[in-house]
Amino acid sequence: MMSRDDIEKNFRSDLMVLLKKYDATLSAEDHFSGYAECGQDIRMNVSIDAKYDSDGNIIKDHAEIDLGNYMGPTDS
Repeated sequence: MMSRDDIEKNFRSDLMVLLKKYDATLSAEDHFSGYAECGQDIRMNVSIDAKYDSDGNIIKDHAEIDLGNYMGPTDS
C-alpha cells in the first residue's frame, strides 16, 4: 500500500517532469488582491513561453493554461 507521503512524493515528481518537459512554470495568484475577498480566490495557471529559431521564426507558440480556481470560505 502507498502511504499519503508516497503519493505526494510521486505526484510532485511527476508534476516536475511534466513542467520541465514543456519548459513551463506554475503560478498561483490571488485574483481579488486588496479587497475583502483577498486570499479567497486563488487562480492557478501554467505558462509556457514561445520559442524561436535563430532566424526569429516561431517554433513553439506561447501557451497559458488555466487550471481553475479555489474559492475559500467567505465571512457571512
